[in-house]
Amino acid sequence: MTSAPIDGIKRSNVCGDGYRIEGALLKSYPYAKSESYLPYEDCYMTFKSRRQDNQIRIRILSLDLNDIHGGVNCLDSLRFYKSAYVNRLDKLNTVECGQLTEKERFTVISPTGIVTAHFSTDGGNVSGNGFRVVLTAFRSPNKTHPCDENNEEFLCSNQECISNILLCDGVPHCLDESDESPHRSCTSSNAESSNSGSIESNNRTRTSKRQHWRGILIAAFLLIILSVFIFFLVYFVCRRFFRSPVPLMKSERKNYATILNSPKTGPKTTTATTTTQVILENNKSTGKRLDDDYSLL
Repeated sequence: MTSAPIDGIKRSNVCGDGYRIEGALLKSYPYAKSESYLPYEDCYMTFKSRRQDNQIRIRILSLDLNDIHGGVNCLDSLRFYKSAYVNRLDKLNTVECGQLTEKERFTVISPTGIVTAHFSTDGGNVSGNGFRVVLTAFRSPNKTHPCDENNEEFLCSNQECISNILLCDGVPHCLDESDESPHRSCTSSNAESSNSGSIESNNRTRTSKRQHWRGILIAAFLLIILSVFIFFLVYFVCRRFFRSPVPLMKSERKNYATILNSPKTGPKTTTATTTTQVILENNKSTGKRLDDDYSLL
């Protein structure tokens, strides 16, 4: 792992994980524009140097945890330990809460090459902007074991060896910040990286806009299909339940008139109700009558 930011000592991201590192940048706010942290945090992370003979330096760039009770107890705190176990004997003497800035250059060293960070907050109001901490694996060279560029090492101006993958990454790992010196063309590389980052962000924005409009068009198309389906469904239902009466054919009208004005029954009367016996046409020869009566208006 390089010194690319490990964003967030948080439950939802990388809490409880362990990393072998050359360097790392720890922040209390993951993937957010505003530098803040959340309540109810209780997060542990362990880091170990890749090389067996390296130590790890903890350098606090900024610390702003102001939730303090009685000026003594840190209700929101950041603690470091020199082993993978969190106990009082392995606790490093660092500033746990309050305010620190990069100008104060607060550093502490874990001689074991192992650092466990513990970030905890209570349920009270968030008071402060959190923290930014740089972890750097380094060693002090000697005559028998100097810094070896062929072994991917870099000699800081203060005579410390760090990994050369930490050069020009925008994070000061050497105490004298010689790994970010403009003489090493770090400015141009940082500018190129920022330009590439802006181009990538623009591409992501365009892609998201395209996906947004595509989603709108698909939703509109589905809405049109649904509207047409509902229209035809309503049409067929109305046609079935509100069908207009079918008119009688000419032959049916003739037979109906013949039955009403047959010689047996006589012509249709104009009274309000007339009782008439109906005779089937097919049974004229027998003269068989029907017993049912019909009330004619």
